[in-house]
Amino acid sequence: MGNKNKLLTVLSDAEQEALYGLSDFDDTQRLEYLALTETELALASSRPGLPAQLYCVLQIGYFKAKHAFFRFDWSEAEDDYAFVLSRYFHGEPFEHKAITKHEHYTQRERIAQLFDYRPWTADFLPHLVRQAAQIVRRDVTPGFVAAELIVWLNEHKIIRPGYTTLQELVSEALSAERRRLGGLLAEVLDESAKAALGQLLVRDDTLSQLAALKQDAKDFGWRQMTREREKRATLEPLHGIAKTLLPKFGISQQNLLYYASLANFYTVHDLRNLKADQTHLYLLCYAWVRYRQLSDNLVDAMAYHMKQLEDESSAGAKQSFVTEQMRRQQDTPQVGRLLSLYIDDSVPDPTPFGDVRQRAYKIMPRDTLQTTAQRMSVKLVSKLALHWQAVDGLAERIRRHLRPLYVALDFAGTDPDSTWLAALDWAGPRACSPSSSACHNGRSPNVRHPRCRKGCGRTC
Repeated sequence: MGNKNKLLTVLSDAEQEALYGLSDFDDTQRLEYLALTETELALASSRPGLPAQLYCVLQIGYFKAKHAFFRFDWSEAEDDYAFVLSRYFHGEPFEHKAITKHEHYTQRERIAQLFDYRPWTADFLPHLVRQAAQIVRRDVTPGFVAAELIVWLNEHKIIRPGYTTLQELVSEALSAERRRLGGLLAEVLDESAKAALGQLLVRDDTLSQLAALKQDAKDFGWRQMTREREKRATLEPLHGIAKTLLPKFGISQQNLLYYASLANFYTVHDLRNLKADQTHLYLLCYAWVRYRQLSDNLVDAMAYHMKQLEDESSAGAKQSFVTEQMRRQQDTPQVGRLLSLYIDDSVPDPTPFGDVRQRAYKIMPRDTLQTTAQRMSVKLVSKLALHWQAVDGLAERIRRHLRPLYVALDFAGTDPDSTWLAALDWAGPRACSPSSSACHNGRSPNVRHPRCRKGCGRTC
């Protein structure tokens, strides 16, 4: 059932057919909907003449299926009325007489009363308008608004209006929501915020550089993450504006994502030519969503590199520990032979120590003996110490991959004295030393870093 008017399309062709098209029953559905109760059959039997009775049975079945009434010809319901004739009228002669308009509407009224439904009237419009205004706060998708209105009508047992009326209701609700948001934007968006949003539209390639999530970094490599941080830094001022303003608009998460998607859907040329309040709304939502996506990308990269470096440092520490153990095991037999010199009865006590030393050198060369003695005279290095030695060996990769991510991201917690937060702060930019002439992280002098600790008193 195609939509022939020029109003907003709120339902697809299939959805329109499901709600407003005449039921097309199969055999199972005929048994379900055209098998009448005694009360339903009594209503149909009360109509004058077989054609009116048969028509009433079909109207009851179609209403049970779709909670709507239809004006149909006999040719449109051949299989259905054949089923009803065989079930309730046992082959009685049937003439295809047209049903009068009066009879049609009388049956509608009686059937609605039977199922405790109220026919649609203009009196219900204010209720439906208020309901639509609430629905669009949740989701401005036309199909969703229409579906929710139909659910509300069914819950209140009100027969739904025609499709054109539904289109007009949804269109007006969406227009009212746009006017509401436009008014709020006019109140809270100052010139500096408008200028910041306008910067995204200065060049045609600006938004393409801040592409959708599916066009994000291909991997967690250093260059890819550098570009992600640059894009995030570009959006950071706009995200700050959006973070302050959007909570005042009463926009649901679903609508926020929808408006943000429109900034990707429209070209820069289109956005320039839309109404200013629409463009500002789409870009604010885009800045909010995109900034969070980029932050998630950086967090994922941080987790990836943390896992890689943790696995490598653990494996390196384990290997170092095993190597040290094997070296000591290799030295043990020779050290045992050296110690046996002190209890060897074949070596007389008056033997000069120089001769004993020469015998020792035959067991283990002087240099090897000296190295082994130094190694065995100190305590065996613990696994923890070996772990940190392995971490030190990865310092360059940590500096290149991890530290920029820690610096870019903002960490917070419910406990301001959390040791984890203190550790993260330590891992990020350190406080400036009063004696230093340049920032610890390589920034230009006289540029204060936001993470410099309180009491520094200097600019980096």
